[in-house]
Amino acid sequence: MELAEIGIEITATKPTADLKEMGVNDKPLLTGELLLAPLSLDDANASFLVNMAVLELCTTPDFSVEVEEKSAVCSYLCLLGMVTDSEEDVQQLRKKGILLGGAGLSNKDALELLNRVENRLRPGTHYMRTMVLIENYRKKRPRRIKFHKFHYNYRKAIILTLSGIAGLASFLGALKSLN
Repeated sequence: MELAEIGIEITATKPTADLKEMGVNDKPLLTGELLLAPLSLDDANASFLVNMAVLELCTTPDFSVEVEEKSAVCSYLCLLGMVTDSEEDVQQLRKKGILLGGAGLSNKDALELLNRVENRLRPGTHYMRTMVLIENYRKKRPRRIKFHKFHYNYRKAIILTLSGIAGLASFLGALKSLN
């Protein structure tokens, strides 16, 4: 929700992308993109991902001094956990093509898995780099973010107001033409 308010949309990368291919893409207009690789998430893959993350934690005592590839799964799972706060967030990730499949994992199950895993993992270098990119995006575009946040939070009211003004203008035009 916070990312959407500041104008960062979560977008799937190409289907063959590695988990380590994450980052922030700065669009020239009002929005940016948080790029995440698509992930097939079902019961078997969930267990596999957790085991891969545990292996990274066991074999790499300090992610900051190791090569980035040794923390890709932990980074990816931490980032997914960060962007999922509700079942609607999981559903949005499914709609955007980031979470694929889902056989055996409901939105609630996926949310519980991602939140449990995020709280127990150590963020990796990809995660830290992506968080720095998000913060740089936030610092670089303060006016655009304020405009986008206002638009994002009040777009229904803006549309209703503009519709009301257009309706009033057409009504007044019709009255004028009758006279």
